[in-house]
Amino acid sequence: MRYAFLVVLGSALWATDALFRQPLSTQLSAFTIVYFEHIFATILSLGYLLISKDRRHILMSPKDFMSAAFIGICGSAVATVLFTMSYQFINPSVAILLQKIQPIFVILLSFLFLGEKLNASFFLWAAIALVAAFYVSFPSGFHLANIRSADFTGCALAVIAALLWAVSTTVGKLVLRKNPASVLSFWRFAFGLLALYAYSNRIEIMRIEIPFVPGQPAVMRSLFFMALVPGFLGVSIYYAGLKKIPASVATILELSFPVCAIAVNAYFLDFHLTNIQLGAAAVLIAAMVGVGRSSKA
Repeated sequence: MRYAFLVVLGSALWATDALFRQPLSTQLSAFTIVYFEHIFATILSLGYLLISKDRRHILMSPKDFMSAAFIGICGSAVATVLFTMSYQFINPSVAILLQKIQPIFVILLSFLFLGEKLNASFFLWAAIALVAAFYVSFPSGFHLANIRSADFTGCALAVIAALLWAVSTTVGKLVLRKNPASVLSFWRFAFGLLALYAYSNRIEIMRIEIPFVPGQPAVMRSLFFMALVPGFLGVSIYYAGLKKIPASVATILELSFPVCAIAVNAYFLDFHLTNIQLGAAAVLIAAMVGVGRSSKA
């Protein structure tokens, strides 16, 4: 259960992102926020790598290098941009609902490409976890009319983002078989930063607000915190766990994120939690424990 806990902890740290991303979104564009996150996260992950023994493995094999490039460019940069863009076409609740198909993609891909064999106990607990995660995010249920009226472009962007994240998890598992988690974390952020920089020079709507940001210390502190805790620490701890447990198990354990997100929102942002959310969170935690035990992670 040790490595399963690392995946849960890493995913939980992603929830602290909401404390700063929401206020920052009123001052900066989503692209600018993601760009500066990657700058700080790249510096932090490189600094850690250089002082650790893992620096000997910074140069991976060409195949693993290309895989890390895919994770950084497609999973860390493109998917985030596409998911953010989907909000322009569809209700955010629809985008969040579609994002929850990511675990299904991961389970299918891990079976096809990683050869992971799953037992009946896993599928039972995974199904319970997915249903519970739905009610954590949508305590009042979800009206199908929202899907019927949703713009196709927005839905497509959200689904593609979920697929890219799922493929990145699967590819990440392959890279971690031969490389330390710290090495993959660094290249993920570095390639993501390079991709974002390229976008900013070629796509008009993705301009970076560099003249404004450095002159705002409070903004810079928030960006640094997001890069440090949900970014560098969250990803590094998550990869340390993913290295030792099946990707299909990790994707279910990632559902600790919505549980911690509602806890953070309730405690720090004074959001009211319903009894359904509290009950669903308890069921989700129990289901994640069941998933971990089913694979002896």
